[in-house]
Amino acid sequence: MNRLIRPFLCLYFFFLNFLNDRQGVFVLIYHRINDDLAPNHLIISTEKFKEQMKYLQQWCEVISITRLTEMLAYQVPRRLTGKPQVVITLDDGYRDNFLNAFPILKKLNLPTTIFLATGFVGTDRKMSRYADRPTPDMLSWEEVRTMSEQNITFGPHTKNHPHLPGLSCAEQRAEIESSRQAIKEQVASPVADSVFCYPYGEYNHDTLKVMRDLGFKAAFTIKPGMNEGHEAPLELKRLEINGTENLVQFMKKFSK
Repeated sequence: MNRLIRPFLCLYFFFLNFLNDRQGVFVLIYHRINDDLAPNHLIISTEKFKEQMKYLQQWCEVISITRLTEMLAYQVPRRLTGKPQVVITLDDGYRDNFLNAFPILKKLNLPTTIFLATGFVGTDRKMSRYADRPTPDMLSWEEVRTMSEQNITFGPHTKNHPHLPGLSCAEQRAEIESSRQAIKEQVASPVADSVFCYPYGEYNHDTLKVMRDLGFKAAFTIKPGMNEGHEAPLELKRLEINGTENLVQFMKKFSK
């Protein structure tokens, strides 16, 4: 983007957000931050991710997932400034999160939560969509522990990343509970007991029952929109970030 035009666009969208005065929190979904794969709804380049994170740091109020759950518990997701409130999440646990995203998040001091499909962490297993890749793509537990020391928290995303509605209630519970337990055994994560992310955004009545029985306070879908305080805490919304979109399209997400 032209360096002369960008500041004016940032100011424009900032004042648009301020005048809109919608109270709530946007939760962003990322998956892969990777320069070797074609950008799409799951993949974004490192440079574009960096550009977006710089925008969030300057023009939004980036909050932790812990703060979000506390606010929603009292149904008061009110922003303290004129800036939109945003939570950053990454799904699955790809190694490029450590190699490419983590240095940016660390430098900008942006709290972030990564939802781990724990059965893939520290193994040679690959997500089915990347089965043709020559090398393992997933994080190691050592990388998870390194990030956990720098403002990155980790939540469960099941063990094997299944389509939960296709499983029995007992099978769903095993997937969810084992994922949470694996994280707790490997790293001190303050959110592992309380937040969850549904693989593919899919869940059913059995899933919600399991979530309540296990004591989760919040769970995230892929339903788009802002969380304004009236949502069911186990069905929170998130905005999917598409790697093909430019910065202006990214800015617009917070002014709708």
